[in-house]
Amino acid sequence: MGSALSPLRDNVIFVGEWQLNIKQQTISDGVHTRELEPLLFKLLCFFIENNERIITRQELVENIWQQSFVDDNAINRAISELRKVLKSEKQPGQTIKTHYRKGYSLFIAVRPLEQAPIAEPVVAANEEAKPHLYTNTISEKNTHSSRWPWPFVALVLSLLIAATWLYIQQPQANVEAQEQAPFLDLQAETITWHKGTHYRLLLSQDKTKLAYILQNDKKHLYVVDLTTKREYQIASGELFLQGWSEDGERLFYGSCEGDDYNDCITWQASNLLSNEALIKPRTNQSVLNRTPSQYMEVGNVAITRRNNYRGLTHLYALYAQDLKTGEEIRITSPNITGTGDFILTTIQNPSRIIFERHNVAQAEIYMANLDGSSLKLLTTNNYRSWAATYDEQSNSLVWYNRGKLTIESFSFDTMSRGQPIKAPVKRANYAYPLNKHSVLISTDIHDSDAALFDLKSKQMSYIATANKHEDDLVALTNNDVYFADFEYYKRQHWLRKDNQYIDITDKLGEDTAIIAANSSSSKLVSFNKTNQQLTLLNANDFSEIKHWTLPGNTKLAAVRGNKIAVIYTELSSLQNQIMILHTNSDEVVKSTIDTPLAIAWYDETQLIVHSKYEKYLLLDSDSNTYSELTTPDKLTELKPSIISMTSNQHSLYIATETEVYSIKLANLQDVELALQMQPLHFISQLNASNDKLAISFLTANSQNSIELYTEKSAE
Repeated sequence: MGSALSPLRDNVIFVGEWQLNIKQQTISDGVHTRELEPLLFKLLCFFIENNERIITRQELVENIWQQSFVDDNAINRAISELRKVLKSEKQPGQTIKTHYRKGYSLFIAVRPLEQAPIAEPVVAANEEAKPHLYTNTISEKNTHSSRWPWPFVALVLSLLIAATWLYIQQPQANVEAQEQAPFLDLQAETITWHKGTHYRLLLSQDKTKLAYILQNDKKHLYVVDLTTKREYQIASGELFLQGWSEDGERLFYGSCEGDDYNDCITWQASNLLSNEALIKPRTNQSVLNRTPSQYMEVGNVAITRRNNYRGLTHLYALYAQDLKTGEEIRITSPNITGTGDFILTTIQNPSRIIFERHNVAQAEIYMANLDGSSLKLLTTNNYRSWAATYDEQSNSLVWYNRGKLTIESFSFDTMSRGQPIKAPVKRANYAYPLNKHSVLISTDIHDSDAALFDLKSKQMSYIATANKHEDDLVALTNNDVYFADFEYYKRQHWLRKDNQYIDITDKLGEDTAIIAANSSSSKLVSFNKTNQQLTLLNANDFSEIKHWTLPGNTKLAAVRGNKIAVIYTELSSLQNQIMILHTNSDEVVKSTIDTPLAIAWYDETQLIVHSKYEKYLLLDSDSNTYSELTTPDKLTELKPSIISMTSNQHSLYIATETEVYSIKLANLQDVELALQMQPLHFISQLNASNDKLAISFLTANSQNSIELYTEKSAE
């Protein structure tokens, strides 16, 4: 790297608004200084050296990864992360441009240090340039003449023209920050209501029919004709919806014996808009003896979503089956850091599948051929959409952002985000935009709740408050309780003290989440996703004790003595890593354990790690070595279903969705069922103090309805 003509011969160069320090592998725009991960630094340098041409994906494979083959997802992730790193308030526009079916190019100007405009103060001749100096230029020698040579004037003019052009060419998604989003005044019409819970809405591809499950005394499958608003009951029993055929004439669903999903048959129903639907078993039953999820048919290809990818019950991948030959292939490879892939919709001519991939820090929307080839990342969100449709009139994918109450879109004409449209609706469980002017929803059935379980008396006390969604519960000293009220983007922090609820959001901030507490509840750990700052707090007044900046995002930490163990997701690779932080020194230990999923302290120095492999591991935080931990068969059996793991001074607690198990740390032998949750209560997080378990969980038992929101007509 670094020919005679390469700008990388200099220690410091300018890339757009960024000042790149080659030696320190950092970039600074005068406000933000960011250290580049090795892969991103290598990638950026390659773009700089080839900044006047399009770089093919194969060149990236050969020069960056230096392999014969690299998964498309790895390249997509690296490009996406580089774009994020290069984006700031000073550099808001496009930085890496995608050339359809060609490759990528650097979309911001590169200029050597000596071509940068002069600004004070100027670094002395013997002083090495440092990226944290907030100056527009850093020069080794102040040798510039007071006269501006013509090449410099030409350069300034060209930069001004380029900056103007870049401003005009910014993707429309950036316009949201400059202009107020259009507003839709919507009116609601109730499509259907029964006494019970309406869930799992499934819209046909042509948007003429809606299928849903109603649960009251048992489950019922209905189809609604959206043209006439008439509805038809298809079946009853222990049912689950799977998907539609491409033409919307057949609906696929399954029925099971009781709630045992290992004993199921799937069916296809046709002649739906009649008093008697035609129902028969689905022809390709070979893929059925697995946990049911999504199934749809596109021509002669069946697309299926199934879990147990890489041996994890929560991780879903997509598969394609040739309906003529029966041959099946896996077509997606999700990251282990999230829950995997979810089918959103398909488009025709040619046939493409659109799916959403959930990672720990974000959700990505992809498009691919039915065999998984030509995978393309369309856009990235920090929320789940769960439902999307194709709007033929605007040639766009549309979905609903339930946090900001906006209709979002991605244009296939410009291959960029469209301007969001403000379209308020009720709090929704499912939200399908039929187009950019109407939204079909089922009103919300979920609520976040929390409870304290007394380990001595075995009694549960619920922390239920009006108009709040309790989450991240922590039992504090003196019977005080902390919890967050989190609804989509809005997070408030509350302290319950002497049966009074005190809003402490101003002390913690809306971007901060409490993710752990020590066993005595005297110290808390918080994480701010905006600045990636992990902070140790005093639980008495929520004041800061110490903070660290992580190289990724985290939701999991465990505190014991003067150590904090953190599982974070590395931004460049999207792989989970363990880091041990010392509160009384600057020592940082990074473990080499492959893909940790949950952690809990065993004693003052050793950490129990639930990793992706079959065994539990025991990590020595002093020597940074680990070994397999011998555990009872019951713990091995529970391993794929673990939702949360925590410990106090005496016991390890493992939570599945509906149960909490305990095991004494002294011998790690007898596994006991400590708690069985009520029906339709699903655990999301567990925190242990010395004598209490703080349980955050999701409830799904509300009455709701299905409503259609359309634009009010002008009077």
